[in-house]
Amino acid sequence: MQEKLDELAKQISMCTRCSLRQSATQPVPGIGEGRKYFVLGEAPASSEDRAGVPFVGASGKRLNQLLELAKIDSRDCYITNVCKCRPPKVSGKFRAPRKAERLACYPFLKEELKIVHPEIIVTLGSTPLSLFSEYGVTQMHGTEFDYNLKLDDQEFPVTIWSNYHPAASLHQPRLWAVLLDDWEHRPNRVDASYTVVNEKPRFFNQLLALDTETDNKGGIGQWSVAYRNPEGELVVQPFYGADKDLQFNGQVIMQNAKYDLRELKKAGMNLPKPENVLDSMIMAYCLGLGRQEPRDTGKSGDNLVGGLGLKYLARRHLGMRMITWDEVKDKPELQPEYNAADSVATYLLYEKWKPELPQHFWDIDMPLLDVLMAMEDRGIKVDSNFIKTYAEEIDLHLDELKKELPINPYATKDVSKFVYETLGYPIKYKTPTGQPSVTKEALEGIDDPIVKRIVEYKDFYQERGTYIGNYVNRLDLESRIHCEFKQTSTATGRLSAAKPNLQNVTKDREDKPNKLRDLFIAKEGFTIVRVDWKLIEFGALASLAKDEHLMEAFTKSDVHQVTADDLGIDRDTAKHINFLIQNGGGAWGMSREYHIPIDQAKRHYDAYMKRYPAIKRFQDETVEIAKSTGHITGYFGRKHRIDSLYSDEWKTRQDGEKEAKTYPMQNCAAEIVKRAMLELHYKHKAPMLLQVHDELLFEIPEKDAIEYAHWLQEYLPTITEVNGVKFPVEASTGRTWLESMQKSRRV
Repeated sequence: MQEKLDELAKQISMCTRCSLRQSATQPVPGIGEGRKYFVLGEAPASSEDRAGVPFVGASGKRLNQLLELAKIDSRDCYITNVCKCRPPKVSGKFRAPRKAERLACYPFLKEELKIVHPEIIVTLGSTPLSLFSEYGVTQMHGTEFDYNLKLDDQEFPVTIWSNYHPAASLHQPRLWAVLLDDWEHRPNRVDASYTVVNEKPRFFNQLLALDTETDNKGGIGQWSVAYRNPEGELVVQPFYGADKDLQFNGQVIMQNAKYDLRELKKAGMNLPKPENVLDSMIMAYCLGLGRQEPRDTGKSGDNLVGGLGLKYLARRHLGMRMITWDEVKDKPELQPEYNAADSVATYLLYEKWKPELPQHFWDIDMPLLDVLMAMEDRGIKVDSNFIKTYAEEIDLHLDELKKELPINPYATKDVSKFVYETLGYPIKYKTPTGQPSVTKEALEGIDDPIVKRIVEYKDFYQERGTYIGNYVNRLDLESRIHCEFKQTSTATGRLSAAKPNLQNVTKDREDKPNKLRDLFIAKEGFTIVRVDWKLIEFGALASLAKDEHLMEAFTKSDVHQVTADDLGIDRDTAKHINFLIQNGGGAWGMSREYHIPIDQAKRHYDAYMKRYPAIKRFQDETVEIAKSTGHITGYFGRKHRIDSLYSDEWKTRQDGEKEAKTYPMQNCAAEIVKRAMLELHYKHKAPMLLQVHDELLFEIPEKDAIEYAHWLQEYLPTITEVNGVKFPVEASTGRTWLESMQKSRRV
């Protein structure tokens, strides 16, 4: 084999077929005598070009690390590139090979593949992957799939293992953690074969997986269940349309269970008991699988990697090649197979993950699903008359503002020229392309009346479009909005909301009057009751650090005043310092954020850490744990990988250290609120409407509202203690959400 490869290398060196030939001093052939792995990159880098062999230099060293991590002997690898010559530089950077250049080199690549005849082709980056897949590396990284390789008159099956190129992590430091994870946890294949059975039982008592599809009228169409028969064989039972007599008495696993449960309910079918529902998407989230910032993909994002779509999870963790909807949407005869594969994948994922599932999946995450569905179904009422009037007020105000402005506030170039050239303000923020930024955040600190008007215009314009219009379009017949709560979309374990996002409704501030929260009201004869955990994250920090002085101040006093008295400073400065430390900041951040001279900021920071040594000890220990393990674990057991700690860049690693400091208390606060929601839902059938970070809203009959608020204020702190600390809440009532926030209404 080596003689054939040497001869091929000579042919490559004499090649004159492509325009890249002049930019490479020596075309780079493959190296290695192995047959199993065919490691395929894009094109030679400058160091490879000089050395005459591929994958030397920084990216080569990283590739060696990855091979070692995956327990692959480099002698069992043949390493080469799609293009044999190095592309020229464009704007100081080497560009990617063009299609014509790839085609010019492809005959040589085919010959290499014929000679080596590998079992596994390891693609590094999008260029080599494009030879075998329509999807890009962001969709396919870390996954394997079977491919029938056709080379002239030869044809043989291979496995394609898709990965990011190690060189990409040199430019995107956080990507290195993803590469490490992909190579350390290679996809392992499971037996996904199944038998189709057609008996129509009246009930299911066993563990099963269920998946539904909608028909062309929006009702339940093809659906199926997968389970193991008494002999341990995997079987699938297909159905079409509603079966209203069928009973689910055992545990039922679904991928994005919220979707399937609503489909079954809409069809009038019996639902499994809430305690018997399991969700493989929530399992993946609790195991920390996928991207650092996971997101729900539901039915539409199956091919997105690192999200929680079933197609990706099955490909990544089971080695299953899943049929896509595009392949079957016009072929009704294939849709039962498509649906059956979803049920099978869901069942097999549960089998694989069950031994690894953390306790918080069983205690918090899975029980929370029924809580959120009840809140979504309940919705919150909107004053439809007021929303129309308010929209008209905003339109009038926008017209008045526009008349006062000499420029169009949404003409980026005009605003940039006015702020940075006419007014001469220094450029503090830039866009990703290096242009001066004119976002609201970039302009807010500029003390100029016209700039302030521009910011005000942007605020109200966003309010009119993002909020008001969105709310009007989503009102039901009873003028209620039903947003979607997501429990798998944040790294800290907090809930998020969408369609519409009622968690980002802006608050009324002294410097910016705002009526948005006045739009949300209680129905006739009822009152809004609101509870708010005050300073919950700071309390979590004090309790996790076990600083007894701050723990006592948090529960019994004004913690900001106590800090002020301890350090001999005013309360406002103490408040700033408390929040800065809570968010992992230091003296430099204090100086920059609160405009304090750096020497004074250092004195404040040093005095704080000297007075509260447990805080510093806890944060330092947390950072060291994160550095040694690559992740941090919250008080209730939720793990979070911190990608930026893997970076070679000091600034990125510093961001990771800050993240390590803040995650424990952010996660602790999130879990405290969720545990309260579970208690209120399951034990007290509490009519919760909204969860907004550290705030809960309820709709209570007017005659009971004050008493209910008193009860919540006394009861909620008893649900969860952290190192002996209870977390107090403030409860208030009001006709509207905004009114319930007013101190005069607090109980």
